Amino acid sequence: MRIAVVALSLMAASGLTGAQARSGPCRPLQEIASLKMTILPDGSRVSVPLTINGRRVEMLVDTGTGMSSLTKPAAAMLDVKKRNSAAVHLVDKDGARVSGYYVADNFQVGKLTGRDQPFLQDINSEATQIAGAIGPDLMVRYDVEMDFAGQKLIYFSQDHCPAHILHWSSDAVTQVPISIRERVKDYPPAMLPGAALNMPQDILQGMIARAGASILGTDIRTKVMLDGHEFTANIDTGLDTSTINSKAARDTFGVALEDRKPDTSAAQPDQPVPAGVETVTVTGLRQQHRFHNLAFGGVTVVNPLFVVRPVDMGVRKAGDPKLPDITIGMNVLSKLHLYFAFGEHMLYVSAASSRTQ
Repeated sequence: MRIAVVALSLMAASGLTGAQARSGPCRPLQEIASLKMTILPDGSRVSVPLTINGRRVEMLVDTGTGMSSLTKPAAAMLDVKKRNSAAVHLVDKDGARVSGYYVADNFQVGKLTGRDQPFLQDINSEATQIAGAIGPDLMVRYDVEMDFAGQKLIYFSQDHCPAHILHWSSDAVTQVPISIRERVKDYPPAMLPGAALNMPQDILQGMIARAGASILGTDIRTKVMLDGHEFTANIDTGLDTSTINSKAARDTFGVALEDRKPDTSAAQPDQPVPAGVETVTVTGLRQQHRFHNLAFGGVTVVNPLFVVRPVDMGVRKAGDPKLPDITIGMNVLSKLHLYFAFGEHMLYVSAASSRTQ
């Protein structure tokens, strides 16, 4: 996979100036915390250190988790008590019901500190070297930069003029709007009747509120172009390989799920494929398809690999996730330099090879 960058003037594209955004002079970027990324054994996902109840642990950087989480062994080691979620509607990132959650007495992210932080119970973690995941709930009140080439995750204050964020060297930076979506809208309590999902939003939200408060967190979404077709995509740094659901793959691109016994040989790492060449492979239980290009505004990833994710073609049940057709994982994101300006609802993107000034 390689990156093609289309030149784009950051300030011209934004349509914003310091005078338009604020009555006073622009404040410079203020770094609040800088965390060293560690690449996990899968070669794409990363972890960062977090201090919980006075002990340092490694946490998966997972923008797709909705809410930060702890594994059961980590909670026991950190002496974090579990609370019953009978009165609170909780699901994990895949929509599975979670029976309880943890509350840490104190925690620290770099120089940032807090108390009584809730964490979902992570029942799916397979990586023994991580204690859980740090999600959007611990990010959205700040700007967050993910410099995968430099292996740094950096928190910045949001107190700066819009679009005044470029502090790394790059031939081009593009910007795309992002939406911070409350997950309760996609994961209504399972006790609601299926017909309720078609009710007006204000009525549905009232029913959800009466069924139980939610602390599910948020998803981060943006518009992308995949082989010339626009999609809304989840941005998920906790996912190793990007996915497209089988209905979208079939209806939009004519890519059907292969009805054959999958090859159980080990998956091969991403390799560059000449432009214009499409490949479909079935490895283990995952069918993969390589597209021509994936564009975030003026930044294009060439030959991105996607897993075709089977979907239930039946009627959606209450409590099932209502997800975008595609999710962008670390096989794509790790090739990029990302700056999440959550206060602006904007994502700034360049190639990951850019160097910090």
